[in-house]
Amino acid sequence: MKQLRDERGDQMNPASTRVLGLAIGAAMVSMVSTQVLAQSSSVLEQLSVEETEEKSSLRTEAKEWGLNERELERYEQLMEGLRGIWSPNLDPVTALGIEAETAQERRRYAELLVEIEKARVERELAFQHAYDEAWARMYPDDMPINPFLESDGHRVSSLFPETQNPPRVSVHVAADGCTRCDQTIAELLSSGVSMDIFVIGTDSDDSKIRAWAREHSVPVSRVQSREITLNHGRVQPSLGVTIESVPQVFSQ
Repeated sequence: MKQLRDERGDQMNPASTRVLGLAIGAAMVSMVSTQVLAQSSSVLEQLSVEETEEKSSLRTEAKEWGLNERELERYEQLMEGLRGIWSPNLDPVTALGIEAETAQERRRYAELLVEIEKARVERELAFQHAYDEAWARMYPDDMPINPFLESDGHRVSSLFPETQNPPRVSVHVAADGCTRCDQTIAELLSSGVSMDIFVIGTDSDDSKIRAWAREHSVPVSRVQSREITLNHGRVQPSLGVTIESVPQVFSQ
């Protein structure tokens, strides 16, 4: 076994060799420890940043709904349980109201939701009016296709008291091959009732729904005044609306 030599070339005794080995080992341990500490510090900093961002996002979302962070955290807990299974897309205020622990809480969430929905509907109706005016100005001879009805056939204005709106129905029909649909539309047009017509099978093509309206003599003036709205329909088994079941007429 070769003997280690110092800088002058002299052989180093075993004790010196052990000391040198310990020193080298200590230096390596120190180097590794420094690297581990640096990595740990970086991970902790990253976790701290993510936690701060999460809290900031929570505060922002809570503010949008008129809630505090504690209430939004409770909503998230509720949606992780049975309420999330029963109502997977429920908004925070409604979920908290349904699961309220006291009558006072339930009343507060109900009033808060009324204010939120009222503001939402007012904004949507304001834009609807602007849309109607733009359509009448740009395409005065064409029948507008209503883009603002909910997919289940309810009008956005239905959240206001019924006395503000005349009686109205939503009608689901097929674009082709449905004699009963044609008869139902003819009867409703003759009755003069206001209605939202959902035509299934238009492939979201506005020209198809306009052609359908012309074939069924839907008055352009009633469409322009929004007594009648034309909408692209779709099959909705949950409402009982299928190709086999149309026509379907619902009161609003």
